[in-house]
Amino acid sequence: MSTPSTLGDVLYRDNAGSATPESDWAALIGSVAAGDQLALHGLYERTQRVVFTLILRLTSDRALAEALTLDVFAGLWRDAARYERAHGSVLAWIMNRARSTAMDHLRSSSYKATTGDAFRHQRRALKAALVALRPQERHAIEAAFFEARPYAELREEVVALRSGLHRLRQLLAAEANQAVTLASAGNRCKRAGLVCLYALHALPSRAVPAIEAHIASCAECEKELDALRPTIEWFVAWPTDVLRSPPWLQRRLAMRIAAEAGTQPALPAASQWREPDWQQVAPDISCQLLATDADAHTVGMLVRLAPGGHYPAHVHAGVEELHLLDGELRIDERKLYPGEYQRAEPGTADRLVWSGTGCTCVLITSGKDTLV
Repeated sequence: MSTPSTLGDVLYRDNAGSATPESDWAALIGSVAAGDQLALHGLYERTQRVVFTLILRLTSDRALAEALTLDVFAGLWRDAARYERAHGSVLAWIMNRARSTAMDHLRSSSYKATTGDAFRHQRRALKAALVALRPQERHAIEAAFFEARPYAELREEVVALRSGLHRLRQLLAAEANQAVTLASAGNRCKRAGLVCLYALHALPSRAVPAIEAHIASCAECEKELDALRPTIEWFVAWPTDVLRSPPWLQRRLAMRIAAEAGTQPALPAASQWREPDWQQVAPDISCQLLATDADAHTVGMLVRLAPGGHYPAHVHAGVEELHLLDGELRIDERKLYPGEYQRAEPGTADRLVWSGTGCTCVLITSGKDTLV
């Protein structure tokens, strides 16, 4: 086997065929421009995780990230005809729209996002608290909040879920030197577990009106919900790299688009997208290929660097765009934090790309970048 000379040789020479061709992405955009709601859902399924994660890293507010994610995809519905393939890949276009949507909101409001220092403090404190959870408690929280598990499965784990939430509440309050009352944890209402699922946005939409009506009439459940909300706000710093928007968000998108189009909501009967496998391409590097353009020699992918890992030094053959989703990343003299963006122009070089913490990013780059 010949010695690698380009980034493409290192990152995806052996599995380039596993990525969806850029022409498929462009065809979806074309169908959306023609009014195909199911094509919009196809784009949503491919990109909702990275869009939602990026917006959440920028805003540090889950409810706001959900609302802005909806805005991004509703904007795609209206503006799909404006996409020009000559100006970049579909993935790059969507990621840049997501960033612009979040930044426009932050600039136009008095809302202040969590600073990098505050986020890192949250991440360290939350990691320490999670060590004290029982494995089944952490598993139950992650299943409800991050994995979009079926409601029937979540109900089986509601006891561990509730105890884990209250244990985290105590640990995080202690870390912040705050007093915490345990009264809400003693709520004996039979629907207390459902209140926890509601707080985590894990209830199916059909069950939400009933639990909201119950909370309004049950002082103990209302008190428990209010007590848990500050803890759940910490989950923006949960040690996972790519988050998942709640399952009901896609249904809300369908209703919003149908209202704009004056039609009935259209949802795919089953998922149109299979998440690509992660491939370890070097000792410290794993990639999940999302799109490849053989004509433009570009690739869109998720890249993970292990703690202490280096990415190959290279000279850019084309424009490179990087959106950092998790961890910290040093590129030469610049240090990036979650939510930050790096753009490199053709002919420039990245000679030191290193992560002490480990990191995950969305990377749109040229496979023809030369190694140095």
